[in-house]
Amino acid sequence: MAQENSIGDTPWALLMGIERSIRHAADLTAFRFAVVSEPRRLIAYQQAVLVAKTGAAKYRALSVSNVPTLDRNAPYIRFIERLLKTLGATGGLGKPGLLARETVPEKLQAEWQEFLPAHVFWQPLNAPDGGEIGGLILIRTAPWQDAERVLLDQLADSIGHAWNSLLKPSARLRKSRPGAKKFVGIGVAVALLAALALPVHQSVIAPADVIAHDPVPVAAPINGVIRDINVRPNAEVKAGDILFSFEDAELRANYEVALRSVDEADAELRRAAQQAFGDAKGRAEVALRKARLALRQEQAQYASYQLSQVNVIAPVDGIAVFGDPNRWRGRPVATGEQVMSLARADQAELAIYIPVSDAINLEPGADVRLFLDVDPLHSVSVTLELSSYQPVRTPEGVLAYRAVARFGADTPPPRIGLKGSAKLLGDEVPLVLFLLRRPIVALRQKIGM
Repeated sequence: MAQENSIGDTPWALLMGIERSIRHAADLTAFRFAVVSEPRRLIAYQQAVLVAKTGAAKYRALSVSNVPTLDRNAPYIRFIERLLKTLGATGGLGKPGLLARETVPEKLQAEWQEFLPAHVFWQPLNAPDGGEIGGLILIRTAPWQDAERVLLDQLADSIGHAWNSLLKPSARLRKSRPGAKKFVGIGVAVALLAALALPVHQSVIAPADVIAHDPVPVAAPINGVIRDINVRPNAEVKAGDILFSFEDAELRANYEVALRSVDEADAELRRAAQQAFGDAKGRAEVALRKARLALRQEQAQYASYQLSQVNVIAPVDGIAVFGDPNRWRGRPVATGEQVMSLARADQAELAIYIPVSDAINLEPGADVRLFLDVDPLHSVSVTLELSSYQPVRTPEGVLAYRAVARFGADTPPPRIGLKGSAKLLGDEVPLVLFLLRRPIVALRQKIGM
């Protein structure tokens, strides 16, 4: 066994191999595994526990030999940490050596008998600057030899150096160049200030709708009840196509009554004309009957006009833009009430609603990028045409400025009715103002400055 060998070539060759394995650990996980496993090739022990120093007298178990995964709630691990905390508080962990069970309280002594044998060796692990970063607990039933203590002390120096390198890989660089940290800090500060001064465009993202440009409104020409909608929403129509129609029963009845009133007035006029010969009073009656006939004829012409407007036809070619047809069927409308509009498919524009809280200075001609909800990965370039000065309330109840953007001549406009988000670019400002504009506005509103 290793403890029976003298400190000759074979133990030192093993020691150098172990040190090499520990120094070449790729990361902390591999390092922890190597520290509790590799020394067994040189020194026999039943179990090894690697702990890290986390405070003045606090230690945290990192790895245990023969255990692939450390359970922090295991009674054995919790006992080890309590034991080290007690010994650290009393100064019992300053130097390498055996841990004495008699130096701990009686409760810990009872647990010691359950978890640990008699010979428990403590080996502190120090960084190159002398600061303690942890320790290694080696447990076995056989006594420890002086030769083994010398080997452990040499091995501990390599473990502490390798551990410190993994924890602070740039420690040597900082020591060799004490002013590097200061210069790096100054460089970072200068770079940050320069970046904050870079000019960037103010921007705002707002909801947008593709709407018709200069649509032709189609309104009710008469008072009446809509009987049917003859086209579907967004359907293409030609000039002269019937768009919708009114209930005509009442209108036809009114026209028939108006015609009979004309016949009646005409008959009364002829009778009065026959009685007017040689009678001055009869001649006055004739003038009255003529006026009444003219009135009845005007009423008949109006009734005829109303009947002719039963079917509303499209005045121009275009796309019928309106909502649900069922919302209009059977609904009474007044003269001049708009039912739908006709738009040209190739003449669309973008309506953008910019919330008042996000408003920025926008000038006509500003660049706008449209991201449609149906194709959020691609954008469409548009140009701002105008932005309102007076905010309006959107259907969602948000107070917003309405802006209108036009599609380019070489850009086919999207389908009317599509929705999306528009990114509007404003004036150039320093990056710091771009980042802090909203907080500054909120602060001014809060403190009144």
